Amino acid sequence: PLAAAAVALLILFAALPVYLYVVGRSPHGRGATGLLEKHLSGWSGKLFILLLLGFVATDFVMTRTLSTADAATHLLANPYAQSGINWMRNRKDAVHAALPIALQGEWTDRFFDWWDEQVFVTVVLMLLGFALYFFLLRSFTRGFLYTAAAIVLLFLVLNGIVIGSCLVYLVRHPQYITNWIELISFAPRNQSSFDLFLDFVGLAIKSLPALALGLSGFELSMTVAPLVRGRADDDPLQPRGRIRNMRKLLTVTALLMSVLVPTSVASVKFLVPPGKMAAVGLASHRAFYYLPHGGALHPPGKRFGADKPIANPEENGDENEEEMAPVQEDLVPPQREVPSPQGIAPVTAAELNPLFGPAFGTLYDVSAILILFLAGASVTISLRDLLPQYLARYGMEMHWAQRTGVLLHLFNAIVLFVVLVFHASISHQQGAYATGVLVLLAGAALAAVIDLRSRWQHYFFRPLLTAPFLLVCVIFLLMAVGVCYDNPAGVVIALLFVVVLFLSAGLSRWMRSTELRYYGFAFADEESGIRWEQIRRLEFQVLVPHRPDDRPLAEMEAEIRARHRLGPDVPIIFIEAELGDPSDFQQQPLMQIVKEDGREIIRVSQCASIAHVLAAIALEFRAVGRPPEMHFAWSNESPLASNLNFLLWGQGNIPWLVHALICQAEPDPARQPRVVIG
Repeated sequence: PLAAAAVALLILFAALPVYLYVVGRSPHGRGATGLLEKHLSGWSGKLFILLLLGFVATDFVMTRTLSTADAATHLLANPYAQSGINWMRNRKDAVHAALPIALQGEWTDRFFDWWDEQVFVTVVLMLLGFALYFFLLRSFTRGFLYTAAAIVLLFLVLNGIVIGSCLVYLVRHPQYITNWIELISFAPRNQSSFDLFLDFVGLAIKSLPALALGLSGFELSMTVAPLVRGRADDDPLQPRGRIRNMRKLLTVTALLMSVLVPTSVASVKFLVPPGKMAAVGLASHRAFYYLPHGGALHPPGKRFGADKPIANPEENGDENEEEMAPVQEDLVPPQREVPSPQGIAPVTAAELNPLFGPAFGTLYDVSAILILFLAGASVTISLRDLLPQYLARYGMEMHWAQRTGVLLHLFNAIVLFVVLVFHASISHQQGAYATGVLVLLAGAALAAVIDLRSRWQHYFFRPLLTAPFLLVCVIFLLMAVGVCYDNPAGVVIALLFVVVLFLSAGLSRWMRSTELRYYGFAFADEESGIRWEQIRRLEFQVLVPHRPDDRPLAEMEAEIRARHRLGPDVPIIFIEAELGDPSDFQQQPLMQIVKEDGREIIRVSQCASIAHVLAAIALEFRAVGRPPEMHFAWSNESPLASNLNFLLWGQGNIPWLVHALICQAEPDPARQPRVVIG
């Protein structure tokens, strides 16, 4: 309960303020990753974003797998499903026995032992989920949102009934709380109150990573921001109405989480017998759902982790229901008088609420399974809508893959593979899921820090603004390190995603290197735009790209005319292209046309690739008149170095690359601009 209260505080005073800021600066569905992308440029920035996307994919995949495995656990534990489970178990044994003698042996026995009911039901639910997700390919429709709202409302109402009943029962039986307070308030001899406080803080911090699942959902909620209605007069770039309503959504969600997490954990701690939550107990991985089914409760007169088992274990719990960590003898405070075991009447969850029992518990299980399926559907649609935005801008999405939906098929295959690798185990997946959640929370806090430092860089109070977000970032990073230390599976999965993204990025950019990667020019001033339209329509153009140096322009022109045998009556238009961020794939260069000493110069900046911009200029001239000539000097760069410079830094053997790009974009030789190298 102490750690759950700490999680509630982190939700309200750490995660919520971070995302209230993030949604104000990134209201178009890309969340913290999109905010970071605004400030991180170049290949280092792209690599960091891809690394973060690896954890985003891990978070979304583990949400799907963990949700489905959790749904299978609820289904298997439901009393009305036991006949079906027995039938399934008998069919598995029958199939095993019916195998030919040649196929039976140690490996076959191991496979059938491994393929237990949990794995089978999880895989079946996963396949049913695939069918549902393909039905929802049209994204978040209005009907889907109405259905989602009804499922969430049912889930919250049932949770409110169960938690409210537990809290009322605890108020009527204060022995639970007083016993717990005595358990945590004892201290060894000569230990100061400050040392005891530090022990409590250490215990809460140690328990925090295990409860990190209570912090999940913030980054996923960012993907629905474009669906939130704003005002009619909202600025498309900064829709204040949408931001305000999205902040309301986040606040209400955080308040619900901060109430549900500690109250549900306290209800389980005080009322569910510890033995029931063991690996094979009835409440294993569904401790809170154990209560509405009417299970046996921890008796009010029994101390936590100090008393011997009560006399009637069949009615009131397992044979050994002590706390998992034994209490040291010298730390136990003096015992007060407690009723004798024979005097403690059997207590079941029906004492909490007369509704609790198999029927109400089944309704609760149905709502849980529906909410888990809803989580899986949401992350599938969100991942499908989020990742392609980055893949397209980074040159990592191939058109045939987008047409065939290969990304969604690959995602489903990865989900199924992860389920099998983790043996559909909830406990094995929790660490990986918590890792993704905590890294994304730390990334969001880091995005807020970087954005604030950029916005307020000239103000002396900037450290005061960034210090809280920086502290939040450090807290979440430390929690993530703690989870990774105990369970490194989350980092391994994220790194596998990152490796796949890097390999697909390199392959895709190489395959798409001859695409024009250009969607128009932006002009520095109105005069440049007007002059651009005029010179494109000249009868004959000779375009000469060059790098500015200290020599006079007249001397450079004389050298070019002599080298390329151009007469004095042939007009020359010089092009000066300045490289911008070569890690960008698509580009919209900034153009300015000026005159120096009577010579026309086209200056282009913010180029992701020099060769692509030069080819685009030549093709733009060809689009309205006679194809131009583009004159270059020879390049002495080796082919291998040239290709690497082209792919990574946007330069390389520019004359050869310009010619290749022109031939790719214009297959008709008569319409191709000429590339002259002299």
